[in-house]
Amino acid sequence: MRTRRTSILLSLAALLAAGGAIALGQARDDGISAAARDGDIDAVREMIAAGAGVSEPGPDGSTALLWAAYHHDLEMAEALIAAGADVDAANAYGIAPLLQAARTGDGAMVGVLLDAGASLDTVQPDGETALMAAAGSGSLVAVERLIAAGADVDAVETYQEQTALMWAAAEGHADVADALLRAGADSDRKGRLTTIEERKHADHATGGFTALHFAVRNGHEDVVRTLIAGGADPTVTNGDGATPTVVAIINDRFDLARTLLDLGADPDDGALYFAVDMHDATTDMRAHDGSRLRADHDNALTAFDLVELLLDRGADPNKPFVGQLHSTTLCCAPRVNSSPFFRAATAADVEVLKLMISHGADVEWSPLAPEAEDGEETGGRGNANVGRTPIMVALNGGRGAPFAAGPGFTRLGPPPFREAANREPLDAIRVLLEAGADPNVPTPNDSTPLHMAVDAKQVAIIRELVAAGADLDAVDGENLTPLLLAEQPPPPPPEGNNTDDRTYRRPQDSREDVIAALRELMGLGPDDPAPMPPPLPEEPEAGDGQGDGSGEAEASGDADGSGEADAESEGNSADDAARESAAQ
Repeated sequence: MRTRRTSILLSLAALLAAGGAIALGQARDDGISAAARDGDIDAVREMIAAGAGVSEPGPDGSTALLWAAYHHDLEMAEALIAAGADVDAANAYGIAPLLQAARTGDGAMVGVLLDAGASLDTVQPDGETALMAAAGSGSLVAVERLIAAGADVDAVETYQEQTALMWAAAEGHADVADALLRAGADSDRKGRLTTIEERKHADHATGGFTALHFAVRNGHEDVVRTLIAGGADPTVTNGDGATPTVVAIINDRFDLARTLLDLGADPDDGALYFAVDMHDATTDMRAHDGSRLRADHDNALTAFDLVELLLDRGADPNKPFVGQLHSTTLCCAPRVNSSPFFRAATAADVEVLKLMISHGADVEWSPLAPEAEDGEETGGRGNANVGRTPIMVALNGGRGAPFAAGPGFTRLGPPPFREAANREPLDAIRVLLEAGADPNVPTPNDSTPLHMAVDAKQVAIIRELVAAGADLDAVDGENLTPLLLAEQPPPPPPEGNNTDDRTYRRPQDSREDVIAALRELMGLGPDDPAPMPPPLPEEPEAGDGQGDGSGEAEASGDADGSGEADAESEGNSADDAARESAAQ
């Protein structure tokens, strides 16, 4: 939320005491400010009696009264104020006595300073007010004194445009949040939205969190209840379109997500996608730049329980979440273009698939290509799953969340799932076929599920597809039947640094077993020639004006998939979890 400030009042004074040569102006380090810094109340009283300038600053601009506030020394503060100390004098860093007292939650000192006429308009250079500081510290006494003195409850600091209510919510101070709400604080005000439009080699939070987002992210249920009781909207979204429920789920706070639903959150706000996504979570799951492990909190509710709850409350298994969650601490989440059901298919999540089919899931749902903005090309490699159906992506499911530990790192051994479940692609495909999935639906480059099963070297899935009516004579964009595809020479191993033989891969059948199974299913002997399909229609040459344009339509159909053909074995790569948390 914000950088936690540590006191810098002693920094330059300590250097001078050690013989350092740093000084600001000609301020003395042996006067009343130094005595107050050392907590020497007797020396302070003697200097006051001798007529010393009670507001004379030390080398860093700190006055004796500021040091009294720092040390929580009411006796010294009252003596200085009685001698005419300037209650609003700030040091070189913009810290005035009232702000210092508020930061440490010293309600009594705040009261003394306010009674002495301390100004509420004296703020730190980045806009931090005494009320924000007191709210963040959790001092209800200080907060109530500041409110009673007329502090602006909706003032925002200049860095992230956050309010006192946001600071209280993030730190878990429900009583302070309640006091602010009763004083009229805006419960749905959003923090700053970033103006960054392009992120390269790093991630930056989009912003737009409300107090409720902060409370949810940090797991403060009492604050959540207080905010909603005080009028906070549980359906409000941040700059990435994420509601508090979504933020709860991606931060592994499933119980809090249920609380939000009980308090009026919309179950169909995109949360179902992320609940399904978290059912695919592993114990070694990291931020997508590999920088840190993802949160794994204790919850009474499992991700599967949450999926079931959301469906029972009315969440649509076919409603896609399209977007990207940005975070500084959990960098670089992928772009999402997936329905909850499609996400379950990419994970080959058998029980979740069954559950969503019983709630009306579309077994042929497929992501659409993103629309270009302002007539510009969308650019980039795009979503490798555009045009694919659940049965296609289920072929390569069961691999868990991406390991994402940085370049050259990959998972060695089976994925350590947080929640045990059946994630066998064969069983997932059976579920989809029984629900009516088409075994012959083509991808944009005309590959069928059978071609993809051949490419994945999965004999049992090949047999299952054929038993469900898969066409053994279907051709892909290269005019290859499944058998011709299987009999092609195997490609060379991919180049790069992810070729470790210990890398986890799901078991595959041999090329020879795949060929033998296809020949058996086609009634061919091992030495019979493979049937050859008729040649594909020739594409018209550029500028050819013959015909009615149907040839152009055929050509454009292939063009959409030209960049996707070699991605078929990647399974859920483009729609892996968008877990990145909306942590800011």
